[in-house]
Amino acid sequence: MFLGNLSNLGLGIGLVRFVPDEKKEACQLVNATFTMTGIIAILVSLIYLAVIGILSPVLDFILGEFLLVVLFILFTVSTALSLVTDQALLARRSTYLVFWKNFIICLIKLPLPVMVLAHLEGYGIFAATGIAIIIGIMLSWIFFLPMVYKDYYPRPALAANSVKKMSAYSFYNYLAGLLNSGPGLIYPFLVINYYGPEQSAYFYIAWMMAMVLSVIPTGMAQSLFAEGSRKPDKLQHLVRKSLSLGIILSIVGLVGMIMIGGWFLRLFGAEYYDNGSKLLWILSASVLPQCINTSFISLNQVNKRVYLIVAQAGVLAAIALGLGYWMLISTGLRGLAEAYFLAHLIVALLVSGPLWVTIKQ
Repeated sequence: MFLGNLSNLGLGIGLVRFVPDEKKEACQLVNATFTMTGIIAILVSLIYLAVIGILSPVLDFILGEFLLVVLFILFTVSTALSLVTDQALLARRSTYLVFWKNFIICLIKLPLPVMVLAHLEGYGIFAATGIAIIIGIMLSWIFFLPMVYKDYYPRPALAANSVKKMSAYSFYNYLAGLLNSGPGLIYPFLVINYYGPEQSAYFYIAWMMAMVLSVIPTGMAQSLFAEGSRKPDKLQHLVRKSLSLGIILSIVGLVGMIMIGGWFLRLFGAEYYDNGSKLLWILSASVLPQCINTSFISLNQVNKRVYLIVAQAGVLAAIALGLGYWMLISTGLRGLAEAYFLAHLIVALLVSGPLWVTIKQ
């Protein structure tokens, strides 16, 4: 997932900003963005595989089988395209389709390791995520995108002038997005390198389940960005509405995860519950400060204050990675989960002041 995020270059955010300005060429711009993202993702995958023995020696077994190499590249490309597909839908104010796409992906990827890919052991968890993402992309390209883009058909395309026009705006948002999501994406590499594949599996299952809740603040923030870009005069009202609804839904989701999360962990085995239940609860709790953080990012995206977006993301990354590394080494997996929660909480406290001023205006 980290490589997929690394490959999109923020072009999806550029779609949200520039698709409304493209009347007849919107479909071409979307396909050109998909094409460029796919090419970049392939190159990034190949570069990573070339140095995998240095960056993550535990994963160098991938190079021993051609099928695993192909799947690794395919899943990286799929992750990058999935992120851009979300933004293409968001550019048409179709956040409900983004929600259903990601909800379907979450529903598919959780049971696959148990029901279909158990024979792959630890790698089955990662394969399940990749397969679920591919299904979500195909569903979006065949059904969802044609619903909001007239005469849309997925095909390779190049639109150099249009892509160049949105490159600067995309890059700064890309940098911020990379910093903002980077800590959580790097955590699995830290766990597998310091504690091995077994502990990594416990952490990753808890992580995947907790990230289901992150769909709530992410979806609300995307909606705020899309609506606020078209109605800047109503931005304060939109922020209040988005933040309030996001917090309410997150509280409901958190309570539900606490109640049934342990039961779901037991489906993978008793050891997953013993080692992952507390991780799940701590990671899930981070959804509440995330509501504040994502709202502030969307507010600044609408106002084009990219320096604040980058600063916020940088603080989150520094705390989550620095504190996370120290707590992982000193207290184990639970310390890493606590560091992730604390990072979001500290950033939420820092941005809540200016966010509150905006809401009260």
